[in-house]
Amino acid sequence: MTLSWAEEAVSATTSASTQDVCSSATFKPETADFNSELHARPSIYFIGPAIVEHVAFMPLDGAIEEFHDTLEVDGEISVRVERHTEFVTVTRLRKLDSDPERWPESDLTESDLARLAGLNSPRLICHVSILALGNSPDELGPVLKTFGFGDTAASSIGGGSAQVCSDFRVRPDNSSRIILFNKDLNAHRLGRMVRRIFEIETYRSMALLGLPEARRLAPLLGGYDAELVQLTNRNLSTPTQQHKRLLDEITVLSSHIISATAETRNRFGATAAYAKIVEERIALLRETHVPGFQRFGTFVERRFKPAVRTCEATALRLEHLSRATMHLLDLLQTRIQVEIEFQNATQIQAMAERAATQVKIQRAVEGFSIIAISYYLLSLLKFLYETADHAGFHIDPVIMLVAVPVVVGAVAITILRVKHALKAEN
Repeated sequence: MTLSWAEEAVSATTSASTQDVCSSATFKPETADFNSELHARPSIYFIGPAIVEHVAFMPLDGAIEEFHDTLEVDGEISVRVERHTEFVTVTRLRKLDSDPERWPESDLTESDLARLAGLNSPRLICHVSILALGNSPDELGPVLKTFGFGDTAASSIGGGSAQVCSDFRVRPDNSSRIILFNKDLNAHRLGRMVRRIFEIETYRSMALLGLPEARRLAPLLGGYDAELVQLTNRNLSTPTQQHKRLLDEITVLSSHIISATAETRNRFGATAAYAKIVEERIALLRETHVPGFQRFGTFVERRFKPAVRTCEATALRLEHLSRATMHLLDLLQTRIQVEIEFQNATQIQAMAERAATQVKIQRAVEGFSIIAISYYLLSLLKFLYETADHAGFHIDPVIMLVAVPVVVGAVAITILRVKHALKAEN
């Protein structure tokens, strides 16, 4: 049987909605997808002693194309495969006839569980086994030693309806073990409680994937900090002619910081999201203290939150470095821009002075042009006077004397009118 309870609920909801919609209306499949999120990832409900194995895998290519759950039941064994955004989980329930005296050995390897998930050689994220037993004994310590538990954390959960115990140690088979003593949880509450514990372990492991990135970046960020301080000090004393070299070095540093931020942004964001889920699931356990033992949720939080805060601090440090580098880059660009504007102002002043000199030269040339044109016209008049005199026409020399100021005045007036006309057009 490969039909999950969530798929049955979605199928029933879809069929009921179709009966209420008229035949002319178009039913969009997306509506069913949105509604199916309300029924996604149900628990495996069971009662009585059982061993429940939960394994989370991450595909090596990082691609999960389908997001659906499948449930297979074969007698006393139930297997549920769930596909999440980044990982795939396999939960296998095997019922037991009675409470065992020793920890039941698994009859499947991690490779077998990966094949159930449809993955080939994926990355193992976590492997957790929960042994669900009857009511908790009066003396918890000897029972835990029987099952090979060391320094154990234990809590009453569900308002005292059950008791959870774990030493959080990874065995040679890469699995960690948890014992759940059931006092009065029914099948539905027991299944949900087991699911919450598995989610705490799975999301805790997924959140901690950001810790190696934070540790890898720690020495790099120290170097970036030192380089930023050095460049900032150099920005105060660098001469104008060396601004380009300093700008190149700041740009390279900014590129490294942006690259590191881009590489880790998604991972640190996922760490924060998974950590939030872990906190919510621990709160849902409704823990109470078991005398002589540290609480289960307290143990997880005290050792889990520092790693999450390390990732948060690294992400924040990257952001601050990026802002500081960009600010330094802006300051240097401002200095360069001010220098350029000063040079432009100097050039504009020099151009203005040259323009003023050209105006003075132009005025001098205008005076010379009046004299030159007047001399040319008077030369023509003299040529006409001499020609007329040789031809027998005698002209009074007084006329030539009067012509000199008349010609000069006419040329000056003409040149001034042309100059005013050009100014009016401009």
